[in-house]
Amino acid sequence: MVIRGKGMGRLAAMVFIVTVSFTGPAVCQKALGAKIDPQLLKWNPAYYKKLMGRLKDSNSTSDEFLLQKTLLKRLIYFATTKPESGMKIHVPSNQDQYLNLFSIFISWSKDKVELTKKIREVRDNMEVLENQIALMPDTAPNLLTLELQYAFYKKSLEVYQARLSAHSQAIKQAPKLMVNALSHISIDISNTRATLEKNRTAIERLETRIRTGLVEKERLILLQKNDKADRLNAQIKKLQDQRQKLLVDRLETLFLEFSYELKNKDKQAFATGNEIVKVTSSLTDCRELYNDIARLINTMETLVFGVASTFHAQTLQEIKLLLSKFYATINGPIFSINGTPISILKLFIACLVLFIGFVAGNIYKSNVNRISLANRTLTQATRTLLANLGYYAIVVIGFLTGLKVMGIDLSSFAIVAGALTVGIGFGLQNIVANFVSGIILMFERSVKIGDYIEFDEKLRGRVVDIRMRSMTINTNANIDVIVPNQDFIQHRVINWTMKDHVRRFDIPFGVAYGTDPERVKKIVIEAIRKYNYSEIHTSLTKKPCVIMEKMGDSSLNFCLRIWINGPDIMKPNATRSRFLLFIYRALSEAGIEIPFPQRDIHLRSVENEILLCLSKGTKEEDKSLSHNDTPSHDSRGLE
Repeated sequence: MVIRGKGMGRLAAMVFIVTVSFTGPAVCQKALGAKIDPQLLKWNPAYYKKLMGRLKDSNSTSDEFLLQKTLLKRLIYFATTKPESGMKIHVPSNQDQYLNLFSIFISWSKDKVELTKKIREVRDNMEVLENQIALMPDTAPNLLTLELQYAFYKKSLEVYQARLSAHSQAIKQAPKLMVNALSHISIDISNTRATLEKNRTAIERLETRIRTGLVEKERLILLQKNDKADRLNAQIKKLQDQRQKLLVDRLETLFLEFSYELKNKDKQAFATGNEIVKVTSSLTDCRELYNDIARLINTMETLVFGVASTFHAQTLQEIKLLLSKFYATINGPIFSINGTPISILKLFIACLVLFIGFVAGNIYKSNVNRISLANRTLTQATRTLLANLGYYAIVVIGFLTGLKVMGIDLSSFAIVAGALTVGIGFGLQNIVANFVSGIILMFERSVKIGDYIEFDEKLRGRVVDIRMRSMTINTNANIDVIVPNQDFIQHRVINWTMKDHVRRFDIPFGVAYGTDPERVKKIVIEAIRKYNYSEIHTSLTKKPCVIMEKMGDSSLNFCLRIWINGPDIMKPNATRSRFLLFIYRALSEAGIEIPFPQRDIHLRSVENEILLCLSKGTKEEDKSLSHNDTPSHDSRGLE
């Protein structure tokens, strides 16, 4: 059976090593180090007060004890304080309350960003504390401090998450409350539009002054008047702060106009809503606030005009909002690796990069083979080495790029050595040994593609492929044998064609006793010279010759030593057969006898019955011969 490997074992080993490299060390650390006291995470005030009493009894004034007391006070406060039940918002009853709700909506959106940032920081701090505690013995003096700090972070995380959930819920409720308020509040549209005009004019003036100041600042810097440039820069910052305040005022005033148009179901509200979103984008670089404002405008439009009218009135801004929603969905984390969130988008891009790496590697490999075939100076072994090394390099680069796209810190590969130790304990020592042996064979080139090798008494053939894990040998029976690379490093390998394709063949033969040995040698050598066989190699040190090896039992034993250069050295049995037939014909034509074994048998002792039978047989044979010697009339007639 012919078995041809496709590299699946190498890919599985690579995936397993990467998985162990990220998870193995952390698991080992957590299993060997201290563990966090579970009572600290149950938010039991009695347990905290008990610990506080122990600290007070110690009467210590060190910073360590002061920090522990402070953390316990915070934990007691958290444990005795009721958690936030969420934000209660009501339908506005007048224009001021309506505008105030919109301002609070903006602050909620900004708070979401800050809370998300704090949650991320707290999680990072908790991970650091987990690693520190895992490396500590149970008797460490500062273990309690780290455990209290971890419990404080965990409770803070719950508080931040509750606040974030409350803010998100309030933001979702706000559009419906605002639309419900439009039916009973009155909006002074004339004053609102006049305020918008004044606001627009003031913003344009400030922007003109800011641009003028920036140009003047560049002039002062070129003139190396740094003091005046610094003073002018401070003035520009004040103007920019004023512009931000005016943009906030414009945003609130535009929202009042938008609400008035919604109340009257004026489709001009779609254009005003787009203007609000545009002002929001110029007001801040916070994408979360931009998305929340755009979602608020779109939801209010849908509640007032309906889905169909809103859909037909949507412009490019609404399409961008839909795209942003889709982006937020696919960019949401689905799982994490070492604290790094992995989203559908990151996973898809990483798989795409890895696929591109495999495709690019295969394209490179095929192009190298195609170009090198046209270049006769490159051997097949060199061509295969260049193709394989380039292919593996491209695949590894693609794999590392995919990890970077997913946000996994490549510095984590510093723990690969420890991961490999764990992997070897799970039975990967053979895979690692074969991988390293494959690299050694590729660079050492003691065995190359196309070499004819003899691995053992039963395995002999031509090397057709060298991979990172194994080598493929094609025997003369056209059987592909997969041999692990480690075996080529640990065992003796005979390479018939390592430096050249010249090999000596010893062809034994024998002639009968009484034959002139010199005549035998002369006949065979002359026949070799006349034999039209192009692969016979002849040089000053390598010439065909016939030697007499010994005088055997039945023959004089000779050996034809001949050098062959070419592909026939990879067919040793066929080559020997060819020359044996050639020697047989040459000796037969010269009348030289090729003997067969002759033996004389002497019976030293036999049984009496066997001797009796042999004597009777001899007497009967003598009688028969004497009877046949007297011819009969019939026999004479026949004669």
